Amino acid sequence: MSSQSTLVVNDIHSQLNPIKVAEIVKVDSLEAIQATVLKAVEQNQFISIAGGRHAMGGQQFGTDTVLIDTIGLNRVLNFNGTTGLVEVEAGIQWPKLIGYLVETQKELPWSQQWGIAQKQTGADRLSIGGTLACNAHGRGLQMRPFIADVESFTLVDAQAWPAAAMACLE
Repeated sequence: MSSQSTLVVNDIHSQLNPIKVAEIVKVDSLEAIQATVLKAVEQNQFISIAGGRHAMGGQQFGTDTVLIDTIGLNRVLNFNGTTGLVEVEAGIQWPKLIGYLVETQKELPWSQQWGIAQKQTGADRLSIGGTLACNAHGRGLQMRPFIADVESFTLVDAQAWPAAAMACLE
């Protein structure tokens, strides 16, 4: 990681927030995120995180940060057709999640299919991680924000342990 800013990123919608970042790290696993966070901590770098890059207002990217790009974290990990619980990676975007639910349940009667209660308005290609991070709400004026429908999530912070260290502790 370098402290020199040579890469410029921007939000998708307004394109009014060009920000120079030190590095863009595309991750595709939890271990890759942990390694990137630990490396940034070791090198005294701050991080920013981006999925769909739809956030606006100048707060979405930090100047000279290491930008973790989560777009490669786009898989459905588990879906329980009985309870309706779905486990996804943070970079998955709404259209892919909805498409997965439609495809995996197309043989079931409509009354037995699961869907989504709500999603944020204004755009579709937003990541689930970004939706969660900004505590988005949808169109349902009587519905709570998105987080109310989340059972759990994995948070990686500067205290993250590398996998090898975890193995030694077990």
